[in-house]
Amino acid sequence: LTGTVQAKDPLFTQCQSIRMIVPYTAGGGGDVGARLLAPYMAQDLDVPVQVENLPGAGSQTGVTAMARAKADGCTVGWTHLPAVITIYLDPSRQAVFNLKTLAPVAMYVIDPGGIAVKGDSPYNTLGDLIAAAKEKPGQISVSDSGVLSDGHLLSLELQRRAGVKFAIVHGRGGAEGTADLLGGHVISQTINLGGANVTMAAAKQIKLLGVFTDKPVPDYPGVKTAKEQGFDILSSTSRALSAPGGTPPAVVERMSQSIGKIMAMDEFKKKAKELALDLAYMDSKTVTAYWETMEKTFAPAIAEQLKAQ
Repeated sequence: LTGTVQAKDPLFTQCQSIRMIVPYTAGGGGDVGARLLAPYMAQDLDVPVQVENLPGAGSQTGVTAMARAKADGCTVGWTHLPAVITIYLDPSRQAVFNLKTLAPVAMYVIDPGGIAVKGDSPYNTLGDLIAAAKEKPGQISVSDSGVLSDGHLLSLELQRRAGVKFAIVHGRGGAEGTADLLGGHVISQTINLGGANVTMAAAKQIKLLGVFTDKPVPDYPGVKTAKEQGFDILSSTSRALSAPGGTPPAVVERMSQSIGKIMAMDEFKKKAKELALDLAYMDSKTVTAYWETMEKTFAPAIAEQLKAQ
């Protein structure tokens, strides 16, 4: 890190450190991005920022721990959308949180989705995977990071559009799912395009069948979009940092400003690009409005899926 260390911000004198909860396993794109940001925040606020992985239940375990923490600015956590929305809109999950009981701090990354197979897989396109699913209904496995996560919603929408039935497998996070893929335990995996996936694709450990973006992604040369392959579907996960509800607005605003300042630094942008993190800063008010819009957008589809279960 470069630059002058700031005097400790008076809004954080009560914090020996700031606990940053990542609700997924270590090594995934969300974890990688958190570990990049944490030391810069620590420098700006002059308070150590400790990243802690608390995976489980499609991020519900970690988000619950954050939501229940003391609302003093000493605990924050990553709330991945739409995953968090699908959790609290499902009554059976008995979530202790929702947008009204959390304090969104800032949007950090909007990471588009894709579907990958092992590098030596015989499948090369989405069409190949769909053809296999038609030949073997319910036998072609697709893993995701949790029930009604963005990856799960993607699998559901793709099988609906293609008229097929996948064997959908729910994992605890991107890194765990990739380990299952490389170990041959699943045939394919819905992934987010940032983080270690870029390196693994370049090394031919994994192979992308398609990206669910509006245009091809430079980090995955030669990989066509789903739309180019006949499936007009967009998918992404949006990684927002949030605090427990009731955290003082001045503390939320200070953290939001800190993240915005960090994300504007050339040094930080260079490192983020190397990690294939698609930075997309929104301040607290903007990310709250974005969250509200996404909730309204996904609520009907989530309700329909829950009814069908």
